[in-house]
Amino acid sequence: MSLVTLNINNRKVQVEEGTTILEAAKKLNINIPTLCHIKLQDDITINHPSSCRVCMVEVEGRQKLAPACSTPVENGMKVNTNSIRAIKARKT
Repeated sequence: MSLVTLNINNRKVQVEEGTTILEAAKKLNINIPTLCHIKLQDDITINHPSSCRVCMVEVEGRQKLAPACSTPVENGMKVNTNSIRAIKARKT
């Protein structure tokens, strides 16, 4: 796999292609809140990634916010996890 370089909150990170924004942020110790992406211990509960929309982040150049748990990184991507838009989206 090839490496992808991106910026999250003005911090540069290199990760493997196919990595999600959420996984890349964890590599930088940046916490993005999630609900549907939490690994549960029982076999009864089913989590569907991207269903809760709690992990929404702003990606430069895109009009819509992106769910960090299911959006793959792209080379040169600039992500802001703490923009006013992202924070407001998490509260609704």
